[in-house]
Amino acid sequence: MAGQVCFPPLVIRDDSLKCFVKIGAGGFGQIYRAKHMKWGMDVAIKLLIYKDGSTSSIHKEANLMFQGGNPNVIRIFGLYEGRVGELQLPLQSGLVMELMPKGSVAGLLQTLAAPPPWPLAFRMAHQIGLGMNFLHHLTPPLLHLDLKPNNVLLNDSLDAKITDFGLSRVAQSVSKCARERDEDEGGTLSYMPPEALQSINYKASKASDVYSYGVLLWSIITGKEPYDGAVSSLVRFRIPLGDRPDVTLIDCGQTEGLEDLVNLMKRCWDQDANKRPTFLNCVNATEKIFELHQRGLSDAVWDVLKQLEGDICSSLKSVQISRKPQNEVRPPVLSCVTGSLPKQETAAGYTNTVKKEPSPRPDALTPPRTTQRQTSTPGGFYINMSNVVGVQFGNNNSMNIVQKPRQRHRTAPSRVNTSENAQKKP
Repeated sequence: MAGQVCFPPLVIRDDSLKCFVKIGAGGFGQIYRAKHMKWGMDVAIKLLIYKDGSTSSIHKEANLMFQGGNPNVIRIFGLYEGRVGELQLPLQSGLVMELMPKGSVAGLLQTLAAPPPWPLAFRMAHQIGLGMNFLHHLTPPLLHLDLKPNNVLLNDSLDAKITDFGLSRVAQSVSKCARERDEDEGGTLSYMPPEALQSINYKASKASDVYSYGVLLWSIITGKEPYDGAVSSLVRFRIPLGDRPDVTLIDCGQTEGLEDLVNLMKRCWDQDANKRPTFLNCVNATEKIFELHQRGLSDAVWDVLKQLEGDICSSLKSVQISRKPQNEVRPPVLSCVTGSLPKQETAAGYTNTVKKEPSPRPDALTPPRTTQRQTSTPGGFYINMSNVVGVQFGNNNSMNIVQKPRQRHRTAPSRVNTSENAQKKP
């Protein structure tokens, strides 16, 4: 492109990263979290699956994904080449991106089991439109071709950012992938335009992304997955015939501006691609709707963040605490330890009692603080503690708390009479 200077993307390797943790997987590969030692920050690494086994296509197409920047498009720091901390794995390639700690819109809808509060829902709709409008106005335009709730990520403030844009060209065709793996890619199939399902000679366009955006709006408004439970082959057959997600689930009288958003949604998924609006038209409409609810945004975000934090502790409801019968025979336990045992010191003023080998010195003093060693035990585990509150996560688990008689330390006096001591003082 004349007048534009393209710099080669930065290549980031394992010698700059540590603490690899797998956090998810998508249609294009696995996703890891790692810490960049020189930058001092956590990043996300998306490994890419490609059929030719080479990295040439990634290097060639990655330049399209580094043009400019937009607050509603995921930021890409560079290319990744490495083994994600495992020397026995083959060399792999991918992208190093900013980490989005609150997951995806799909995960949010699943956690809430309902649509987000209206101010947040309308902001999501607007931010997604802004991000897509930016991608479509690059030179050349960058099509997404797989826009869906899983590919919209959320930061700590629940701002929406688009990810996986352009990866269909880097890795493999989304439409072809969906045809090969209908059962695995049912979600992607639900967001594909009818023209992509009608002909193998389908040529993607901006209108393809607009259709997916319309279905995505329906998911945000209803909090549901389109065609949930339907057989993928039936979905493939019915969408080209004009079937769309159920609009009767939406009560437009619930809040101001919702009817306008529903009308925009219907225009976006029009059967005729030429009648669908551009993303600039979408942004102009969603901006006006969002402004009606902007005052309630802070409270809406705060409410959802509290629900997300509460979801972490939701498994506490399944914890059962019972006293262990005295005559119970404890089954043999096989400890399965991988790598070095993690250590966790107890808080000041508390003591953890753990199983120890007999001390070679009977008169050895017990240290005031001990270290709890954790092991992974198939089939369950036992924890004995004193003066602590124990919490166990998981389903169908139980915690046995054994009350043991208090024992006087051998160096302590047999009896303490505070009244006599007070009389002896001058």
